[in-house]
Amino acid sequence: MKWYYADAGRQVGPVEDAQLDDLLRSGAVRDDTLIWREGMANWQPHSAVRGPAKPVPIPAAAVPIAAETRFCSECGRPFPAHEMVTIGTATVCAQCKPLYMQRVREGGQPIGVRRYAGFWIRFVARIIDGIILMVVGFIINLPIQMALGLGAARVGDVSTALPMMLGTIGISLAINIVLNAAYEIYFLSTRSATIGKLALGLRVIRADGGSLSTGQATGRFFAYLLDAYFTLTIGFIIAGFDTEKRSLHDRICDTRVIYAK
Repeated sequence: MKWYYADAGRQVGPVEDAQLDDLLRSGAVRDDTLIWREGMANWQPHSAVRGPAKPVPIPAAAVPIAAETRFCSECGRPFPAHEMVTIGTATVCAQCKPLYMQRVREGGQPIGVRRYAGFWIRFVARIIDGIILMVVGFIINLPIQMALGLGAARVGDVSTALPMMLGTIGISLAINIVLNAAYEIYFLSTRSATIGKLALGLRVIRADGGSLSTGQATGRFFAYLLDAYFTLTIGFIIAGFDTEKRSLHDRICDTRVIYAK
């Protein structure tokens, strides 16, 4: 069985059961460390999934008298328990707390408390985006269509007018594709969401929780076209059967759509 675990805010793995046990004995993985494997809906503390760690027998003379020690979920360093702060499923030190809280306020979901957006709310977001793009595309295309359409009407000859009309349709189609690409790539790379997703409180993130770069947003757009036009929408439907609500283009680009709050 392959496991993943969180270390200083990063996803590490996969590791086998035996390796995870070794990490547990060495202290790299603790009872409050978040772990995940395929089939689990969310990340959970190790103790909740595999049970508490079995203590390693230590001679009484070797046990120092000291305060309880815990490890920060962000930086991984040990601190006295009374100096730690528990936020949700995470335990953070005083130094990491401001940055951690800032990420939460900005919509960055800590590993283990992500809420994945399902098919229908993403569908509504696409409708909002589609309306916006339709209006903008109409404004851009109207002057071009009027100019070329009037030109075709003046020609009068069907053999000449027909190519001009087909050219008008081709130009409009090309403009719409470029407009859709620019819209999707710009908003995903700068806002982590299109206007439709922002309106519904959704974000698009990488598997590690980070934002998409321009290149990743570009790749996701073309993967979306694959979903929309070459899989008969099956690529969208599979989101309903995935534990992380991923469509085909999410799987190709290793992205997730989550609720920002």
